Amino acid sequence: MALYKPSELHQFLNEMGIKPKKGLSQNFLIDGNILKKMVDAADLKSGDTVVEIGPGPGVLTEALLAKGATVIAIEKDEKLAKHLERFQNGKLQIFIDDFRNIRFKRLLNGVKKVKVIANIPYNLTGLILQELLPKRESIESIHLMVQKEVAERCTANIKTKDYSSFTLFTNYHANAKLLFTVPKTCFYPKPKVDSAILELKLKKPPVDAPYEELFELIRSAFQMRRKMLRASLKGKASPAVIEESLEKIGLSKSSRPQELTLEDFSNLFHVLNSIETK
Repeated sequence: MALYKPSELHQFLNEMGIKPKKGLSQNFLIDGNILKKMVDAADLKSGDTVVEIGPGPGVLTEALLAKGATVIAIEKDEKLAKHLERFQNGKLQIFIDDFRNIRFKRLLNGVKKVKVIANIPYNLTGLILQELLPKRESIESIHLMVQKEVAERCTANIKTKDYSSFTLFTNYHANAKLLFTVPKTCFYPKPKVDSAILELKLKKPPVDAPYEELFELIRSAFQMRRKMLRASLKGKASPAVIEESLEKIGLSKSSRPQELTLEDFSNLFHVLNSIETK
């Protein structure tokens, strides 16, 4: 069955006695063109191993297997997970579990690098990104169907309303692109928001400031994103020291957090740290 076709999806769900669960963010893709574009974007090669989170009825799973990929599917809904067995060709592993319970390294079982391709449960988007992005040793690339606003935050330009600490977190771990948007009419049930395909190519961190300390600084700055850094970072140093540090790295002493790049924040961290240790 071509489950990206609404009539066939409805028939399948009725025959299985399945109703989409709002609590699991079950919105199933019903557009074959979007499905093809998503799979093509991942540049799959025969023999690639793909981790799929939340496969649901298996529309994407079937397309990934057709490309010759080995698929590791993680599905919390037990009934849907069992029905994925109809695609079994020796290259499909199915884990019936919540993604939050999965230990990623154990999941891969010795596979060196995987690609992650998924129409993820939107209620777990932040958690999934926080879990996957730091794993560049295990993950080559990530292609996710996410809420459009999430994709816009991950790929936002400096000095825009969507630019945030999460943008910088994404930039620290990956080169991010919003490939294309997906209207809400491409899903059943129809969600309240539009979606987008987000591409993340994992990379070595581009700055040398220690991760935990750097992002403590960034999060503090963005807690009051409309204020100047001399105010939002007053818990880190006096306003005068913040102003002096900003000028040392070539920025205005009245700078706000959305005006700083990841490199700027790294430089600011080093300057502040050198002042503190004097």
